[in-house]
Amino acid sequence: MKKRILITYAPYGSGHKSLALNIYNYFEEFGNYEIKFLDIAKYSNFLGKVTIKAFDIIIKKRFYKTFNFIYDIANNRVACVNQMRNMKRLFDNDKLKREIVSFQPDIVISTHFAGSNIISYYNKLGLTNAKIMTVITDFMTHSFWYKDHQNQDALIVANDMIKNIMVKKGVDAKKIYPFGLPFDRRKMQDVLSREEVCLKYNIDITKKTYLFFGGGAAGSLANYEYFKALVKKNFPINLIFVSGNNKELEDKCRRYIVNNYKSNVTVLGFVNDVYSLLRISDIVITKPGGATLTECIDMQVPMILIPGNGGPEKYNARYICQKKFGMKTITTWGMCKAVQKTLNNPNLVNKWQNYLAKNTKNESTKKIFDLTNNLLDK
Repeated sequence: MKKRILITYAPYGSGHKSLALNIYNYFEEFGNYEIKFLDIAKYSNFLGKVTIKAFDIIIKKRFYKTFNFIYDIANNRVACVNQMRNMKRLFDNDKLKREIVSFQPDIVISTHFAGSNIISYYNKLGLTNAKIMTVITDFMTHSFWYKDHQNQDALIVANDMIKNIMVKKGVDAKKIYPFGLPFDRRKMQDVLSREEVCLKYNIDITKKTYLFFGGGAAGSLANYEYFKALVKKNFPINLIFVSGNNKELEDKCRRYIVNNYKSNVTVLGFVNDVYSLLRISDIVITKPGGATLTECIDMQVPMILIPGNGGPEKYNARYICQKKFGMKTITTWGMCKAVQKTLNNPNLVNKWQNYLAKNTKNESTKKIFDLTNNLLDK
């Protein structure tokens, strides 16, 4: 009988689902399991739906100072005292219970602490008897992720720095695995050559290429001002702006370049060939989301970071700067100045690339796969 693996996430930002999908796709290809992929929030109660809506509003309107305040004030033992009770209020109900209990997973891999907390609760009730693996999806951790560490079997973190912090907080070091964030290396098999990508998107191969990930939350126009400020500078570069699923932002940016006759700017919506675009890019401009940074690091593309959503993303930005993989900016003026600096000082970009080249190749997904096998064999 096949072992059953439940992979869960919650849509508080796109990174949780993206990383969960990387794990799911790898396990589907290389494993021999019965796998269920589950959005915990799909079964949320009224309060759960309220928190998701509130999060979406904070991200869409870029209330990152509010998010920073909430994130930091909740990052302590006192704030986490009622965490399990709150997770039950937000997500536990008969519909979710039937979905999970009927599947009876042997192990649960969760890219959001809500999934781990719910399974821990069901284990205590005797409804399930699953091992629990939690994948922390940023370059810093928060008390919510490891509050229930005694009842978890493995915590996957981005680096040794996070592991050391968690050990100091009382988490068993044997349970913490600094594998890095899950990366779908299979997508690199379909990466086009530089010439093919430039031909596909009509990119001038003689110019430096700056790839701008500007999508963010659907409906958010926060990055439009950054896009417009960069286009106005008329830098001698190729600028590729990717809006993701944000159709409103895509349309607005397209209208702007048409009205201003900008032939060196390419605006794209959702794309399936991110790694091909990364291959031809000299610099990536992006907010510091964990999944995006992981892709840039593995593809060894230096980064100019613009303000993110606050919370963990401010620590992600700090990590990139500490590792000398790029630099952060906080205004449109600062971003444009950073671009100018990279054009005027190629040695700076080379320095960033050299530090990226020293970074260990990301094999996190394979390591998670091997660890899962080991846990299931015990």
